[in-house]
Amino acid sequence: MNDDQLKDALPGMGHIEAEAASTSNGATGEPSAASSARWVKSGVALAVVAGLGWGGYLMWGGKADGQATAATANTPTFNATAVVAKVNGRTVTEGEIQGVVQAGVDKAIVVDRYINKVLAAEMGRERYAKEAESVIQAAEREVLSTLYTTRRMDEIRKSITDEQIKDFYDKNVLDENFKLWKVSYYLSGDNNDIQNTLKAMKDGESKALAQLKPLVETGDGFAVANVLPYNLGRVVSKMKKGEFSGVLPLRNGFLVLRIDDLRQLDKPKMDAVRNEIIENISLQKFNQELEQARKQAKVELG
Repeated sequence: MNDDQLKDALPGMGHIEAEAASTSNGATGEPSAASSARWVKSGVALAVVAGLGWGGYLMWGGKADGQATAATANTPTFNATAVVAKVNGRTVTEGEIQGVVQAGVDKAIVVDRYINKVLAAEMGRERYAKEAESVIQAAEREVLSTLYTTRRMDEIRKSITDEQIKDFYDKNVLDENFKLWKVSYYLSGDNNDIQNTLKAMKDGESKALAQLKPLVETGDGFAVANVLPYNLGRVVSKMKKGEFSGVLPLRNGFLVLRIDDLRQLDKPKMDAVRNEIIENISLQKFNQELEQARKQAKVELG
């Protein structure tokens, strides 16, 4: 089978080169931050509010998603409920214009333009009353869900204790998650062929061994186990250097793997990943709360 047939047999194979490219820093062969990223799966339900769903592997390198940035001396302060204008009796609060002002636009200009928005909104409510009701409801839910997500996540982050952080680190940031694997494979569409070839490979026959191809063809060929396609990482992570897998049946053929080499990286110290752990725990707690609310909700589909 050629490479195209391999990609067809292994869904996701086409992505392995891009993933593997991040496992080393150019000619140095040193693992990059991304290569050390795959250290724990959340195993929790995805949150569906305001894009805070999290499933899969938490990555290092930069702030974790949702992590607040500390305010500087030049950052304007806001009182979300403070009234900045009234238009035909309807109030405009700082909370409505906060985002634009924080982006650097002069507050007086923002208020002036926002007055036009208020007028247009009121005319829309009056002229298109029926449509306005559903639009307002959708907008309200979007804003309130974002408010809840942002505020609740902040509350949860602040509640995380040092004991919880250490417990998470000890259970999830493990040496075994910081291995890089160099794997080769042989793929065949015929069961007899792959059985015979595997036997020949184990016997050290050079002709059979020459048929092995690198599973990762970019960089130095090393990759963390969980980026390998078709869940092959589950097989690879249980193997030793020089070991052959058994015959693995696939959708369009049969596969054999060999571990050519592996590297053990040092796992990061707890303080180095403290913020990522806090974010991970917070997301799990948030997801659990949302999942519980969903179980208790009375949902009737129309």
